[in-house]
Amino acid sequence: MELMQRPRFQNAIKALVLLSLALFLYTRLASGTLFFYINQRFMVYTVFAIVGLVLVAISYRPRPRNAAAGEEPHSHHTLGCIGLIIVLLPVVLGVLVPPQPLGAAAMGNRELNITSQTRSVLPAAVRAAAQKDAADRTLLDWLHAFTASPDPARDYAGQPVDVIGFIYHDDRLAENEVLVNRFVVSCCVADASAVSMVVRSPDAAALPNDTWVQVQGVLQPGEWNGKSLPVIVADRVILTDLPNQPYLYP
Repeated sequence: MELMQRPRFQNAIKALVLLSLALFLYTRLASGTLFFYINQRFMVYTVFAIVGLVLVAISYRPRPRNAAAGEEPHSHHTLGCIGLIIVLLPVVLGVLVPPQPLGAAAMGNRELNITSQTRSVLPAAVRAAAQKDAADRTLLDWLHAFTASPDPARDYAGQPVDVIGFIYHDDRLAENEVLVNRFVVSCCVADASAVSMVVRSPDAAALPNDTWVQVQGVLQPGEWNGKSLPVIVADRVILTDLPNQPYLYP
């Protein structure tokens, strides 16, 4: 107990906690799993945070005793017990809970964007999607394209599709239909929204939720929740690995 109360020991603990958080952020950044939680454009701020944590940890290095007074050097007071717990909590949770991107479990409490965007879409994004070849469009590109059309089910009928996403079964779909989905992240997972397309395939019922697939087919008029929309009539549904970056960015 006496040891715990010594300033040098307290400073060593503070430095260790800060270095642990810096190492945790670095490993998540190096593995790419940090981007399961934040937009990639915030990578530079994460690097700054890692450097800052290391510098603050170094500031807690042991200093020589006051030779005249024979006393321990004064301890820092910038990081108290509560602060230590707050700093250490992400490390503990990160170790105990394996990093996973959003998937089918997060679909139930979010609005599904299939025929139009609920957010305001920049005209530049719509133009960029329109200029891509049909087979090169992502799920978000298709959603932009559908938003710009007064009748996407008719206007895009017969166009080829080649998209990657994860499987989600919705009770409103027919037995031979399933949703292929990606999450769109502007800042972090707290603001994530799902973009989806209906896939019609005889293998739909056999595909478990969260299975990542590449869907190749053509668009045909279909229906979702009583509304007309394009659906993918699949020629091939290919099982694939989780992408290095599972999210799309607006």
